[in-house]
Amino acid sequence: MSIAKLENANLGEKIYEDLRLRLIVGDLAPDDRLSIRKLADEFNVSTMPVREALKRLETEKALVGSAKRAYRVPDISAEDAEDLFFVRATLEGAGAERAISFLTSADLERLRRYASKMDDAWSRFDAHDFLLNNFHFHSLIYQSTRNSDLSEIAETLYARSGPWLGRAIREFAEQKDWANEHHDIIDAFEAGDAKRVRELIESDVNWGSTYFSERERRAVSDG
Repeated sequence: MSIAKLENANLGEKIYEDLRLRLIVGDLAPDDRLSIRKLADEFNVSTMPVREALKRLETEKALVGSAKRAYRVPDISAEDAEDLFFVRATLEGAGAERAISFLTSADLERLRRYASKMDDAWSRFDAHDFLLNNFHFHSLIYQSTRNSDLSEIAETLYARSGPWLGRAIREFAEQKDWANEHHDIIDAFEAGDAKRVRELIESDVNWGSTYFSERERRAVSDG
C-alpha cells in the first residue's frame, strides 16, 4: 500500500470513529444530513477518507446514502426502534452474564466511576455527558466478554440505536426519567449474581424500547 493510501486509510478510521461516537451518544439525530464536503472541511481533509468513513457506516446500517455528496441518519419507525433496542438488550444481557467471569475489581471501580459521572450529568441535565458515560459503562461490559464478535455486533447496534436514545433523552423524556440504575448493576456484578446482572442490563437497554412503545400507545390514545 502506498503512503498516500495508508494515510487516507488512517484518516478514514479516525473520522469513522468520531462519527460513530456522535451516533452513539445521540449528537446526530434521526434524519440529520451529513455533507461529505462539509465534513471534509471540518476535519481538514480531502473528501476521500470522509467518503470511506461514511460508506462504512452505511454498510453497518448506521447511515443511509441520500445523494452523491450526502448521507443521513435513518429516521426509522418507532416500531423498528423498539425492535432495535430489543435486539441490543438481548445481546448485551447475554454478554453481561458472560462478562461476570472476567471483570476485575479495577473494572468494577471504573464502572462505578462511569455511574457516578452519569449521576453528575443527571444533576446538570447534561444529555451529552450522561449518554457518553452510559456508553463507556456498557462498552466496558461487553468488551470484557472476550468475545470479539459479540463486542463488534453490540457496538454496531449501539451506533444504530444511539440517535433514537439521544432523541428520547433530549426531546421527550423528563429529567425524572433519567433514572440511573447502573449502581444496581455493579452491585449485582460484585455479588456474582449472573441472572440479576442479565435482567438489569436487559431492563436498562430496553428502556428505549419501552419508551417508544409507551409513546406510540399514548399517541394512539390521544388521537
